[in-house]
Amino acid sequence: MSMDNKKIDILFFERPFEDLKRYAFKITRFLKEIDGDLSLACVSLEWKNDYAETNMDFHFFREEIEDIDTFLQTHQIQVIVFTNPRIPDMEMILHAHKLGIKTIMIQEGVIFEGATINEVSLANIIASLHFFTKAISYFKIMFDMCQYAKMSYVGLLREIVRKKKNITSIVAHYFKPYLIGDYVLTMGEHWSSYYINTMGYAEENIKIMGDHDLDGFKVHDKCESAICYVATVLVEDGTRTKAEFDVFINALAKVVDKKTKLYIKLHPRSDRKLYDALNGHNVEFIRQGELPSTNIYIGHRSTLLARALYESDNLIIWRFPNEKADFFEQFATHIVSTEKELKCALDNMCINSRTNNKRHDMERVYWLNPNGAIKTAALMVHQYMKDGYIK
Repeated sequence: MSMDNKKIDILFFERPFEDLKRYAFKITRFLKEIDGDLSLACVSLEWKNDYAETNMDFHFFREEIEDIDTFLQTHQIQVIVFTNPRIPDMEMILHAHKLGIKTIMIQEGVIFEGATINEVSLANIIASLHFFTKAISYFKIMFDMCQYAKMSYVGLLREIVRKKKNITSIVAHYFKPYLIGDYVLTMGEHWSSYYINTMGYAEENIKIMGDHDLDGFKVHDKCESAICYVATVLVEDGTRTKAEFDVFINALAKVVDKKTKLYIKLHPRSDRKLYDALNGHNVEFIRQGELPSTNIYIGHRSTLLARALYESDNLIIWRFPNEKADFFEQFATHIVSTEKELKCALDNMCINSRTNNKRHDMERVYWLNPNGAIKTAALMVHQYMKDGYIK
């Protein structure tokens, strides 16, 4: 068998290369431990050539695949693993359904309105150049999908314009059968209702793997008497203007005493210059390191807040103008939108102590799987490939 038609047992599909690092490259390590003879591969829309050892036998750049059916059949792929479906993922699912290839979806993060293209509305896409640029390519993919399935592209666009919100769900339900995985692996039991009611999964096909961000995480016995702001790439991704963000960061600079230890946990794509207002404070910026264990956290919509809440639910959420209620607000101690409100919130919180009053409710959302979420996912993927079902 030549390299061109080498058999692949399990294929991981992901849009950005960085997200392959978050799931696929970790799952493959356990899959190789379970069965060293497995042939594993990945496909990515956005590629880097400087990837490290990944336990993948083959790597494919999506642009190199001219015909999806031919690619899947040539390599005799048995299972395709996706994270939360975006339009490119659903194109692959459409082909997998036709060819009878098993599919598994993995929940990659918190699901809420405007979080990703999964949930973003038509208005959000048009308003944001970042989303709009991506959407152009996605609408091209939707056209190809309709051509492949011999369905009306105009009809799909009409549905998107009519319903306006949750484009992924609209597209998934436009095709028959639904463009969802055979199974979905979730972060916790809380998410079952979303996958049943919004995406159309049967309850028995929803399995809990746990929150992979919590793998290996140990809750500290004592947190540091400090504040940690968990950054998100709001300005960098175009979802908030710099002027809006400056209102928040300037308020933080004025309200937090310059002697108080303040950590800024940057996102990998954070623009450090956005935080110049904090120069002169007792501030430490962390980009690649672990999230600090502190008594007080401040944030917006970062999935790292799941880990923070295991340490302390002294959480302040800053809500921007005209912003809908955030998912994390259910766990917040205070929700603020102005400098005065932020000051009042911090004045009413003790920096020297923490609370964990909401941990039980939070564990239903972000389960810290004692066996490890990634290892559990690998076992489930392998079982589905071998036995045709997941217990």
